Amino acid sequence: MARPAIGIDLGTTNSVIALFDGTGVRILPNRLGGLMTPSVVALDPDGDGLLTGRPAREILALAPERAAATFKRGIGGDREYKLNESAYNAVELSACVLRSLREDASAALGTEVEACVVTVPAYFNEEQRFATIKAAELAGLEVLRVLNEPTAAAMAYGIHERDRDAEILVFDLGGGTFDVCVMELFEGTLQVRSTAGESNLGGEDFTRRLVSVVLHEVGLSFERAEMVDPAALGLLAKRCELAKRKLSESEQVDIVVPPFEGLLDRPVPIPISRDEAEEAWKPLLRRLLAPTKAALRAARLTKPLDEVILVGGATRMPCVRAFVQEQFERAPAESVDADLAVAHGAAIQAALSLRDAAVEDIVVTDVLSHSLGVEVVQELAGRIVPGYFSPVIHRNTVIPTVRTDLFSTIHANQTVLDLEVYEGESRRVEENRHMGSLRVKGIPKGPPGQGVEVSFTYDVNGILEVEARVAGTDRFVRKIFTRDSRTLSEDALKRAAARIRKLKNDPLKKIEYRDLMLRAELLWKDLPPEGRSMLAGAIGDFESAIAGRNPDELRTAYATLFEVCEQIDGGDRW
Repeated sequence: MARPAIGIDLGTTNSVIALFDGTGVRILPNRLGGLMTPSVVALDPDGDGLLTGRPAREILALAPERAAATFKRGIGGDREYKLNESAYNAVELSACVLRSLREDASAALGTEVEACVVTVPAYFNEEQRFATIKAAELAGLEVLRVLNEPTAAAMAYGIHERDRDAEILVFDLGGGTFDVCVMELFEGTLQVRSTAGESNLGGEDFTRRLVSVVLHEVGLSFERAEMVDPAALGLLAKRCELAKRKLSESEQVDIVVPPFEGLLDRPVPIPISRDEAEEAWKPLLRRLLAPTKAALRAARLTKPLDEVILVGGATRMPCVRAFVQEQFERAPAESVDADLAVAHGAAIQAALSLRDAAVEDIVVTDVLSHSLGVEVVQELAGRIVPGYFSPVIHRNTVIPTVRTDLFSTIHANQTVLDLEVYEGESRRVEENRHMGSLRVKGIPKGPPGQGVEVSFTYDVNGILEVEARVAGTDRFVRKIFTRDSRTLSEDALKRAAARIRKLKNDPLKKIEYRDLMLRAELLWKDLPPEGRSMLAGAIGDFESAIAGRNPDELRTAYATLFEVCEQIDGGDRW
């Protein structure tokens, strides 16, 4: 048998493995016969080892102090998860799940599996992507490619096989993450046009909200219940998850609240109607709107969508489907199981990576999920103010790509330039993620404005190369940015302290000024590159007016910025 490469959907709640075998995709079962493996890790009650999957999920409900779940949300960060007295990070726990999936695939295929394509939410940053790769490597897997989940889902729906041009939107609401992605099919190529989302919004949040509603009915708060009796809370969460699914088919369910030690001495059945649940879920549904609008705005569509694809188990909820129907005025596609679509597409990409002849005519392009750039200074009211972000490669640029920009010195006879590289969408670098530094030496002495050409090269596997060349000379420096899979907690604390200091010293004392600046910052994050310049100019004028504290200039700059914001979003604000 040729070397197999599997597709893996490493989900927040459940994970799935699939294989393209030359004639089509088949979902590989785990050793318990299931097609979905719960992304849960727990201490084995009969030994010192770790369990994954369905047994671990049962331990989570019975003894939550011995288990961990939803750790995908923490991957790439410094959070630790306690299993009794032992602490694990999200990379280690994800590696446990991936190792179990690899063993299941090997057992199903009768041969050792060592290669895979693994999927991630489209809105994962580079640190989160690298941490996912590291988890796979710890599990003994070679990662052929990291693929965005909506792209995989579109491939699963057979969009790439159609003989017509089409505009497609993938609406991916999984257990813990939300992505919305606009794609275009033309001349046999599936090209991602735009992507947006939230890395901390999914079906688990709907379940948690239902738990809070039920606890409120018996006079308890989620926080109090978690502190006093986590085991009872774990059991209630499992019941609420089942009730959430039943509410997709039924108008009412009864949820039995178990006894809570010292708080509730007997089981209490609480009837919950679908209307009551959906009322409680409205804030979560509203959070779906901003990324959806951002993706549509960035895609610059010239005609109505041809297809809307739902991905992720949470899209089975009637309120989510109603939201999609209302936003896009069309029924979504139904041809592939929403829980299995991502793994299905990952298997096709794995075959592509191995150059399988059966899929050699498929071309898939993707886009950068977050902008990459450097820190620059701005002159405000005659003062040089550092800390601004200048994107070199903008979000939603098709990758792989190379982009070059020109930067210059700000001091006379400056011979060294330090480039601080960031990832994110905020205009201020402290709100973006610092990726590293690059020092340029040998700049000729002279007046301010000596040029340095900076080139960013980014490939489909998330490798960023930055090259800085001193204009008019042969001097250059180049660096490959290797991404650490953990964020130093000390560094995180420094950034938090800086944000607090900024709030304390913020000159925006008037509430309407603060409100307008926040609105403008959010709009700037969501705009495509060509749409940012007008808004950036208006923001800059407003900031200069604030720094100068001239009342007339402030009123004029405020009115201008307000008008620009109104033109962009039409006053449509949640």
